[in-house]
Amino acid sequence: MIKLYTDAGLNTNLNLAATAYVIKYNDQIIKHVDPQKPADNHYLEFLALKLALEQISKMNINDILFIHSDSKILTDSVEKKYSKHYQDILDPILEQLKAFPMYFVKHISDKDNGAAHSLVHQELIKLRK
Repeated sequence: MIKLYTDAGLNTNLNLAATAYVIKYNDQIIKHVDPQKPADNHYLEFLALKLALEQISKMNINDILFIHSDSKILTDSVEKKYSKHYQDILDPILEQLKAFPMYFVKHISDKDNGAAHSLVHQELIKLRK
């Protein structure tokens, strides 16, 4: 079973953005954060998931996937396989998800998404300097 936590953040005042993910599989924990070009925060949430799925694909893991995100629009869109404004990035995500035998998506609070949320927050602080 793969547990995936994703998050994104945007500082509109300083024009800074970041995406992060945490992958938990067996005894492995992979944490990753990237600065991004500033964009719509919702788009960044989708991008974080897309990047995480690309990483899992590189790891050649084929197991049940549990996706956790504090973005309601992301979790709803993946469940419905539709997004009014983000279908362009949702379609490749849905294609990536076909590689898994099963996947589940769960909306969680910022607090429950602490590891990914913290990575984004730390990256935005680092980018300010």
